[in-house]
Amino acid sequence: MVKIRRVPYIFLTPFLILFALFFVFPFVYSLILSLFVNIQGKYHFVGLTNYLTAWEDKSFWYAVYRVAYYGVVQVTIMLVLALVLALFLDSRFVKNKAVFRVIYFLPYAVPGVIAAIMWGFLYSPDLNPILSIFGIFTGGKPLNLLDSGTVLYGIMNMATWAWTGYNMTIYFASLTSIPIELYDAAKIDGCNEFQTAWHIKLPLLKQVIIMTTVLSIIGSLQLFNEPYVLSSLTSIPATFTPNMDIYNMAFAYGNFTYSATLSITLVLITFIASLLFMYATSERTTAKKKKIRNKIKSHTTVSSSTLSYTGEGEKTI
Repeated sequence: MVKIRRVPYIFLTPFLILFALFFVFPFVYSLILSLFVNIQGKYHFVGLTNYLTAWEDKSFWYAVYRVAYYGVVQVTIMLVLALVLALFLDSRFVKNKAVFRVIYFLPYAVPGVIAAIMWGFLYSPDLNPILSIFGIFTGGKPLNLLDSGTVLYGIMNMATWAWTGYNMTIYFASLTSIPIELYDAAKIDGCNEFQTAWHIKLPLLKQVIIMTTVLSIIGSLQLFNEPYVLSSLTSIPATFTPNMDIYNMAFAYGNFTYSATLSITLVLITFIASLLFMYATSERTTAKKKKIRNKIKSHTTVSSSTLSYTGEGEKTI
Protein backbone atom coordinates (compact mmCIF):
# COMPACT_ATOMS: atom_id res chain seq x y z
CA MET A 1 0.00 0.00 0.00
CA VAL A 2 2.83 2.41 0.83
CA LYS A 3 4.43 1.85 -2.57
CA ILE A 4 1.12 2.41 -4.35
CA ARG A 5 0.66 5.74 -2.55
CA ARG A 6 4.05 6.87 -3.80
CA VAL A 7 3.18 6.25 -7.46
CA PRO A 8 1.35 9.60 -8.05
CA TYR A 9 4.28 11.51 -6.56
CA ILE A 10 6.71 9.63 -8.79
CA PHE A 11 4.73 10.70 -11.87
CA LEU A 12 4.52 14.26 -10.56
CA THR A 13 8.27 14.52 -9.90
CA PRO A 14 9.33 15.59 -13.45
CA PHE A 15 6.69 18.35 -13.47
CA LEU A 16 7.61 19.52 -9.97
CA ILE A 17 11.30 19.71 -10.89
CA LEU A 18 10.60 21.77 -14.03
CA PHE A 19 8.08 23.93 -12.16
CA ALA A 20 10.63 24.67 -9.45
CA LEU A 21 13.44 25.41 -11.94
CA PHE A 22 11.51 27.60 -14.37
CA PHE A 23 8.93 29.27 -12.11
CA VAL A 24 9.55 29.04 -8.36
CA PHE A 25 13.29 29.74 -8.46
CA PRO A 26 13.09 32.67 -10.97
CA PHE A 27 10.18 34.17 -9.01
CA VAL A 28 11.96 33.96 -5.66
CA TYR A 29 15.21 35.25 -7.18
CA SER A 30 13.38 38.19 -8.81
CA LEU A 31 11.58 38.94 -5.55
CA ILE A 32 14.88 39.08 -3.65
CA LEU A 33 16.56 41.10 -6.43
CA SER A 34 13.76 43.67 -6.37
CA LEU A 35 14.71 44.61 -2.80
CA PHE A 36 18.15 45.82 -3.85
CA VAL A 37 19.74 48.49 -6.06
CA ASN A 38 23.00 48.14 -7.95
CA ILE A 39 25.38 51.03 -7.31
CA GLN A 40 28.77 50.72 -9.03
CA GLY A 41 28.56 46.94 -9.14
CA LYS A 42 27.52 46.53 -5.48
CA TYR A 43 24.04 45.58 -4.34
CA HIS A 44 22.49 47.64 -1.54
CA PHE A 45 19.33 46.64 0.29
CA VAL A 46 16.59 49.28 -0.10
CA GLY A 47 13.49 47.35 0.91
CA LEU A 48 10.34 48.46 -0.91
CA THR A 49 11.87 51.59 -2.44
CA ASN A 50 11.84 50.06 -5.94
CA TYR A 51 8.15 49.29 -5.58
CA LEU A 52 7.41 52.89 -4.60
CA THR A 53 9.30 53.97 -7.73
CA ALA A 54 7.27 51.51 -9.81
CA TRP A 55 4.05 52.89 -8.31
CA GLU A 56 4.99 56.34 -9.63
CA ASP A 57 6.22 55.05 -13.01
CA LYS A 58 3.65 56.54 -15.40
CA SER A 59 5.07 54.85 -18.50
CA PHE A 60 4.73 51.41 -16.93
CA TRP A 61 1.14 51.97 -15.80
CA TYR A 62 0.19 53.42 -19.17
CA ALA A 63 1.59 50.24 -20.73
CA VAL A 64 -0.58 48.21 -18.32
CA TYR A 65 -3.59 50.28 -19.35
CA ARG A 66 -2.76 49.71 -23.04
CA VAL A 67 -2.62 45.92 -22.70
CA ALA A 68 -5.77 45.97 -20.54
CA TYR A 69 -7.61 47.79 -23.32
CA TYR A 70 -6.07 45.39 -25.82
CA GLY A 71 -7.26 42.42 -23.75
CA VAL A 72 -10.84 43.64 -23.38
CA VAL A 73 -11.25 44.25 -27.12
CA GLN A 74 -9.16 41.44 -28.59
CA VAL A 75 -10.09 38.68 -26.14
CA THR A 76 -13.80 39.42 -26.54
CA ILE A 77 -13.64 39.32 -30.34
CA MET A 78 -11.40 36.25 -30.40
CA LEU A 79 -13.41 34.12 -27.97
CA VAL A 80 -16.75 35.04 -29.56
CA LEU A 81 -15.40 34.06 -32.99
CA ALA A 82 -13.94 30.84 -31.58
CA LEU A 83 -17.24 29.98 -29.92
CA VAL A 84 -19.27 30.71 -33.05
CA LEU A 85 -16.94 28.57 -35.17
CA ALA A 86 -17.05 25.71 -32.67
CA LEU A 87 -20.85 25.78 -32.51
CA PHE A 88 -21.04 25.95 -36.29
CA LEU A 89 -18.71 22.96 -36.71
CA ASP A 90 -20.69 21.03 -34.14
CA SER A 91 -23.96 21.61 -36.01
CA ARG A 92 -25.48 19.27 -38.59
CA PHE A 93 -24.91 21.79 -41.40
CA VAL A 94 -21.16 21.14 -41.70
CA LYS A 95 -19.58 18.17 -43.45
CA ASN A 96 -15.89 17.19 -43.41
CA LYS A 97 -15.49 18.69 -39.95
CA ALA A 98 -11.95 17.34 -39.56
CA VAL A 99 -10.78 19.34 -42.58
CA PHE A 100 -12.21 22.58 -41.23
CA ARG A 101 -10.70 21.94 -37.78
CA VAL A 102 -7.25 21.61 -39.33
CA ILE A 103 -7.72 24.74 -41.45
CA TYR A 104 -8.81 26.84 -38.46
CA PHE A 105 -5.98 25.46 -36.31
CA LEU A 106 -3.20 26.07 -38.85
CA PRO A 107 -2.54 29.76 -37.94
CA TYR A 108 -1.68 28.69 -34.38
CA ALA A 109 0.95 26.30 -35.78
CA VAL A 110 2.85 29.22 -37.35
CA PRO A 111 5.60 30.44 -34.95
CA GLY A 112 4.74 33.81 -33.43
CA VAL A 113 7.86 35.62 -34.63
CA ILE A 114 7.44 34.41 -38.23
CA ALA A 115 3.76 35.38 -38.15
CA ALA A 116 4.64 38.85 -36.85
CA ILE A 117 7.17 39.36 -39.67
CA MET A 118 4.61 38.16 -42.22
CA TRP A 119 1.95 40.54 -40.90
CA GLY A 120 4.50 43.34 -40.85
CA PHE A 121 4.84 43.04 -44.63
CA LEU A 122 1.08 42.67 -45.10
CA TYR A 123 0.49 45.87 -43.13
CA SER A 124 2.77 47.91 -45.38
CA PRO A 125 0.68 50.05 -47.80
CA ASP A 126 3.50 49.83 -50.39
CA LEU A 127 3.42 46.02 -50.42
CA ASN A 128 -0.28 45.31 -49.91
CA PRO A 129 -2.59 46.94 -52.50
CA ILE A 130 -5.67 45.65 -50.66
CA LEU A 131 -5.13 48.36 -48.03
CA SER A 132 -5.95 50.97 -50.69
CA ILE A 133 -9.56 49.78 -50.63
CA PHE A 134 -9.91 51.18 -47.10
CA GLY A 135 -9.04 54.61 -48.49
CA ILE A 136 -12.81 55.17 -48.68
CA PHE A 137 -12.82 55.48 -44.89
CA THR A 138 -9.44 57.22 -44.49
CA GLY A 139 -9.82 60.16 -46.86
CA GLY A 140 -8.30 58.48 -49.91
CA LYS A 141 -5.12 57.35 -48.13
CA PRO A 142 -4.31 53.61 -47.82
CA LEU A 143 -4.95 52.13 -44.41
CA ASN A 144 -1.65 52.02 -42.52
CA LEU A 145 -1.81 49.59 -39.62
CA LEU A 146 1.84 50.31 -38.83
CA ASP A 147 0.99 53.88 -37.87
CA SER A 148 1.43 54.72 -34.18
CA GLY A 149 -2.31 55.35 -33.78
CA THR A 150 -3.47 52.07 -35.34
CA VAL A 151 -0.65 49.62 -34.67
CA LEU A 152 -2.39 48.30 -31.54
CA TYR A 153 -5.39 47.26 -33.64
CA GLY A 154 -3.02 45.61 -36.11
CA ILE A 155 -1.59 43.58 -33.23
CA MET A 156 -5.14 42.67 -32.16
CA ASN A 157 -5.77 41.33 -35.65
CA MET A 158 -2.56 39.29 -35.54
CA ALA A 159 -3.44 37.73 -32.18
CA THR A 160 -7.02 37.01 -33.25
CA TRP A 161 -5.78 35.30 -36.41
CA ALA A 162 -3.34 33.15 -34.42
CA TRP A 163 -5.43 32.16 -31.39
CA THR A 164 -9.03 31.89 -32.60
CA GLY A 165 -8.49 28.42 -34.06
CA TYR A 166 -6.71 27.28 -30.91
CA ASN A 167 -9.63 28.27 -28.67
CA MET A 168 -12.11 26.92 -31.21
CA THR A 169 -10.41 23.52 -30.94
CA ILE A 170 -10.81 23.56 -27.16
CA TYR A 171 -14.49 24.48 -27.41
CA PHE A 172 -15.16 21.88 -30.09
CA ALA A 173 -13.46 19.16 -28.05
CA SER A 174 -15.65 20.10 -25.07
CA LEU A 175 -18.78 20.01 -27.24
CA THR A 176 -18.01 16.45 -28.36
CA SER A 177 -18.01 15.33 -24.71
CA ILE A 178 -21.62 16.45 -24.12
CA PRO A 179 -23.91 13.39 -23.80
CA ILE A 180 -25.90 12.82 -26.99
CA GLU A 181 -28.99 12.04 -24.89
CA LEU A 182 -29.34 15.77 -24.17
CA TYR A 183 -29.49 16.52 -27.90
CA ASP A 184 -32.07 13.77 -28.41
CA ALA A 185 -34.21 15.21 -25.63
CA ALA A 186 -33.93 18.68 -27.19
CA LYS A 187 -35.07 17.33 -30.56
CA ILE A 188 -38.07 15.64 -28.94
CA ASP A 189 -38.96 18.96 -27.32
CA GLY A 190 -38.81 20.63 -30.74
CA CYS A 191 -35.63 22.69 -30.26
CA ASN A 192 -33.85 23.94 -33.37
CA GLU A 193 -30.06 24.33 -33.70
CA PHE A 194 -30.01 27.82 -32.19
CA GLN A 195 -32.15 26.83 -29.21
CA THR A 196 -30.04 23.74 -28.60
CA ALA A 197 -26.86 25.82 -28.68
CA TRP A 198 -28.29 28.51 -26.40
CA HIS A 199 -29.96 26.31 -23.78
CA ILE A 200 -27.71 23.23 -23.77
CA LYS A 201 -24.30 23.80 -25.33
CA LEU A 202 -23.44 27.25 -23.97
CA PRO A 203 -24.37 26.51 -20.32
CA LEU A 204 -22.31 23.31 -20.41
CA LEU A 205 -19.37 25.22 -21.92
CA LYS A 206 -19.34 27.84 -19.16
CA GLN A 207 -16.36 26.44 -17.24
CA VAL A 208 -14.34 25.98 -20.43
CA ILE A 209 -15.13 29.55 -21.51
CA ILE A 210 -13.98 30.82 -18.10
CA MET A 211 -10.74 28.83 -18.41
CA THR A 212 -9.94 30.17 -21.90
CA THR A 213 -10.79 33.71 -20.79
CA VAL A 214 -8.41 33.49 -17.83
CA LEU A 215 -5.63 32.14 -20.07
CA SER A 216 -6.33 34.93 -22.57
CA ILE A 217 -6.16 37.57 -19.82
CA ILE A 218 -2.78 36.23 -18.77
CA GLY A 219 -1.60 36.17 -22.39
CA SER A 220 -2.77 39.74 -22.99
CA LEU A 221 -0.84 41.10 -20.01
CA GLN A 222 2.26 39.25 -21.26
CA LEU A 223 2.09 40.69 -24.80
CA PHE A 224 5.62 40.91 -26.21
CA ASN A 225 6.43 39.09 -29.48
CA GLU A 226 4.21 41.01 -31.90
CA PRO A 227 5.04 44.58 -30.82
CA TYR A 228 8.73 43.73 -30.40
CA VAL A 229 8.99 42.41 -33.97
CA LEU A 230 6.96 45.30 -35.38
CA SER A 231 9.16 47.81 -33.55
CA SER A 232 11.77 47.25 -36.26
CA LEU A 233 9.24 48.26 -38.92
CA THR A 234 7.52 51.19 -37.23
CA SER A 235 7.93 53.58 -34.30
CA ILE A 236 6.77 51.50 -31.33
CA PRO A 237 8.15 52.84 -28.03
CA ALA A 238 10.20 50.65 -25.73
CA THR A 239 7.46 50.98 -23.09
CA PHE A 240 4.63 49.92 -25.41
CA THR A 241 3.77 46.91 -23.23
CA PRO A 242 4.83 45.99 -19.67
CA ASN A 243 6.96 43.08 -20.92
CA MET A 244 8.75 45.32 -23.43
CA ASP A 245 9.42 47.83 -20.66
CA ILE A 246 10.80 45.07 -18.42
CA TYR A 247 12.94 43.66 -21.24
CA ASN A 248 14.45 47.02 -22.16
CA MET A 249 15.00 47.97 -18.53
CA ALA A 250 17.07 44.82 -18.06
CA PHE A 251 18.95 44.40 -21.34
CA ALA A 252 19.08 47.94 -22.75
CA TYR A 253 19.72 49.88 -19.52
CA GLY A 254 21.19 47.08 -17.39
CA ASN A 255 18.91 47.90 -14.46
CA PHE A 256 18.12 44.33 -13.44
CA THR A 257 16.87 45.22 -9.95
CA TYR A 258 14.17 47.59 -11.21
CA SER A 259 13.36 45.17 -14.02
CA ALA A 260 12.77 42.48 -11.38
CA THR A 261 10.52 44.92 -9.50
CA LEU A 262 8.39 45.53 -12.59
CA SER A 263 8.25 41.77 -13.21
CA ILE A 264 6.92 41.05 -9.72
CA THR A 265 4.43 43.91 -10.08
CA LEU A 266 3.19 42.48 -13.39
CA VAL A 267 2.84 39.02 -11.79
CA LEU A 268 0.68 40.51 -9.02
CA ILE A 269 -1.47 42.42 -11.53
CA THR A 270 -1.97 39.27 -13.60
CA PHE A 271 -2.82 37.21 -10.53
CA ILE A 272 -5.31 39.77 -9.20
CA ALA A 273 -6.99 40.24 -12.60
CA SER A 274 -7.40 36.49 -13.07
CA LEU A 275 -8.64 36.02 -9.51
CA LEU A 276 -11.21 38.82 -9.83
CA PHE A 277 -12.55 37.39 -13.08
CA MET A 278 -12.82 33.89 -11.61
CA TYR A 279 -14.60 35.28 -8.55
CA ALA A 280 -17.00 37.34 -10.69
CA THR A 281 -17.93 34.27 -12.75
CA SER A 282 -18.06 31.74 -9.91
CA GLU A 283 -21.24 29.83 -9.15
CA ARG A 284 -21.53 31.36 -5.68
CA THR A 285 -21.28 34.91 -7.01
CA THR A 286 -23.79 34.14 -9.76
CA ALA A 287 -26.21 32.70 -7.19
CA LYS A 288 -25.87 35.85 -5.04
CA LYS A 289 -26.59 38.05 -8.07
CA LYS A 290 -29.72 36.00 -8.86
CA LYS A 291 -30.95 36.34 -5.26
CA ILE A 292 -30.44 40.12 -5.37
CA ARG A 293 -32.27 40.36 -8.70
CA ASN A 294 -35.15 38.25 -7.39
CA LYS A 295 -35.42 40.47 -4.29
CA ILE A 296 -35.46 43.58 -6.45
CA LYS A 297 -38.11 42.07 -8.74
CA SER A 298 -40.27 40.97 -5.81
CA HIS A 299 -39.94 44.39 -4.15
CA THR A 300 -40.82 46.11 -7.43
CA THR A 301 -43.83 43.81 -7.91
CA VAL A 302 -45.08 44.48 -4.39
CA SER A 303 -44.59 48.23 -4.82
CA SER A 304 -46.40 48.31 -8.17
CA SER A 305 -49.27 46.21 -6.84
CA THR A 306 -49.56 48.51 -3.80
CA LEU A 307 -49.61 51.58 -6.02
CA SER A 308 -52.25 50.06 -8.31
CA TYR A 309 -54.34 49.11 -5.28
CA THR A 310 -54.05 52.66 -3.89
CA GLY A 311 -54.99 54.07 -7.26
CA GLU A 312 -58.07 51.87 -7.45
CA GLY A 313 -59.09 52.97 -3.96
CA GLU A 314 -58.81 56.61 -4.91
CA LYS A 315 -60.88 56.03 -8.01
CA THR A 316 -63.53 54.27 -5.96
CA ILE A 317 -63.69 57.11 -3.50
